[in-house]
Amino acid sequence: MAFAAEVEEMTTMTSKAADAVDAALQVLYDLRQANYDAQDAADERNKTNQANGEAEIADLWSIAEANKATGDLATSTRKFYEAEIVSTEAGLAWIYQRRDEIRARQAEFSDQRCFANQIFVQGLADFTGSLQAIDLLRNDLFPAAGRNGDDEVSLAEIQEKASAKLTQYKHLFNEQAMAAFEQLASAEQSTLSNANEGDLEDQISGLLDTLETHLETGLASSESNEVQAAWQLAQWLTDSDDEVENLNYQEDRLNVYLDKINIAVASARAHENKAWEIYFQSSSNYHNAVTTLIWKGEAYVEDKHVRADETALIDELIKLFKEQVSRL
Repeated sequence: MAFAAEVEEMTTMTSKAADAVDAALQVLYDLRQANYDAQDAADERNKTNQANGEAEIADLWSIAEANKATGDLATSTRKFYEAEIVSTEAGLAWIYQRRDEIRARQAEFSDQRCFANQIFVQGLADFTGSLQAIDLLRNDLFPAAGRNGDDEVSLAEIQEKASAKLTQYKHLFNEQAMAAFEQLASAEQSTLSNANEGDLEDQISGLLDTLETHLETGLASSESNEVQAAWQLAQWLTDSDDEVENLNYQEDRLNVYLDKINIAVASARAHENKAWEIYFQSSSNYHNAVTTLIWKGEAYVEDKHVRADETALIDELIKLFKEQVSRL
């Protein structure tokens, strides 16, 4: 009876030990399965995270690129307005310079025309004086040419006096005619005494007519030149006044445009600053999304390695338990 009780007790203990080993193995099996399940769930979660993260990154990249294009356009617009300001200011500077040049030329040409007019008036006086001198010579010489005897000397004296008087206006006469008259006036007394009075009178009259004709031609030419010069100046002054008027109009137009551009460039700078602020924020969001996705991927790999190590350890424990059981 005692032996049977001991056998029964040992059997019961063995049965309980086997149950404990089975229970322990089941716990290890359950832990290993839990790791498998957790890894499967992590794989699915990682796949979903990767897909969602890549889609989010693509969206953020598109947004950042669109915002960058907006920033580039805003910068280009601001630079365009600034270039317009520089160009407009250069145009205004040219208008100021051109208008000053015209005013200076108008004053200069008006002064020159005034001086030329004074010379013309003086020339008229000289022409009038020279014509009067010719008339006086005719009145003095021709009556003297008809005298006899000692009166012939008076003719020479009058001739010499005529030469002296005409010399005052020498610059107005034809050089060839004046030279002929001076040659006639410088003839010796003996030549005058033996000369035919009629021939002498004809020579003097012819020379005076030639000089008078030259004077009248010169006077007409001088008057024509003066009128032409005055007309040309008047026409140029009219044209230059028209140009100045147009320059004034262009100045007003450019100043109005410049005011608008200054307002526009201030607005463009504000818009540009805001556009780039939005871009940098969207770029930061993009880079943060990339960083987050990389971090999640690295965390997934790290957790997978940890589970793999845990599963390997559980497998080792299961192997040890089985070996121990086999020895019982």
